[in-house]
Amino acid sequence: MSASANSDAYDGMTYIYCHDPRQNYCFSLTRAVGSDDIEVMVFDQVVHRVDQLEVALQASGFRATLSMDAASLLDGHSEYDIEFLPGAWNRQTVEEALAAIFRGKEGLSARA
Repeated sequence: MSASANSDAYDGMTYIYCHDPRQNYCFSLTRAVGSDDIEVMVFDQVVHRVDQLEVALQASGFRATLSMDAASLLDGHSEYDIEFLPGAWNRQTVEEALAAIFRGKEGLSARA
C-alpha cells in the first residue's frame, strides 16, 4: 500500500495504491491536479474515471463503493473492501490522500 496527498514523483497527483500479491490484484484511486474526476484502477490497468463514489475509511482499511454503471466498466464489482496489514500503513497519510482525492466532492466518511 502506498499513498500520497501530493506526489512529487507524479506531478502533484494524489493517490492511494493497493496491491495484493497473493491474488495479483491492484486497486487504486488517483486524482490529478486540476482534474474534477477520480480515476479508479482495478486488476491490472483496468481504468475508469468517475465524478463520484463513496469511500468509508475504517480502523483497518476502507470500503469503496461505485455505481453499477462504473462497476460494469471495470471488473463488475461495485464494492471493494481494502484491508491493510497491521503496521503496513499510516492512517494519517491515507486520510490526507483521501481528503485530497475528495476535495470539493461528497462521498468520503471516516470511522475510528
